[in-house]
Amino acid sequence: MDTSASTEPTSHPDTEPRVLRPTRTSGLWLAATGFAVTLLLLAIFLLQNDQRVSVSYFGFDGQVPLSVAMLLSAVAGALLVATAGMARVLQLRHTARRERKARTSG
Repeated sequence: MDTSASTEPTSHPDTEPRVLRPTRTSGLWLAATGFAVTLLLLAIFLLQNDQRVSVSYFGFDGQVPLSVAMLLSAVAGALLVATAGMARVLQLRHTARRERKARTSG
């Protein structure tokens, strides 16, 4: 008598592990949570760096909180990076468009 057939586990569709795929809602929830944490860290930064510093920029002279001066300089740096990135994306799109036209006409 062969007992090997009776000891093998049978596979049922209900017991197989499911693969969970990310949804738009879970992505939105993750983004909102990340945004809230970032805002919290920014608020802590602003509250802890409230000593005033002198700033001179293109004729503007004044006193601003250190955190505001640092935040404005970080935003200016991010805008410079975004400008360079945007220029690169436009360059790549232009190149892709030119290559697509060359393939269709050639």
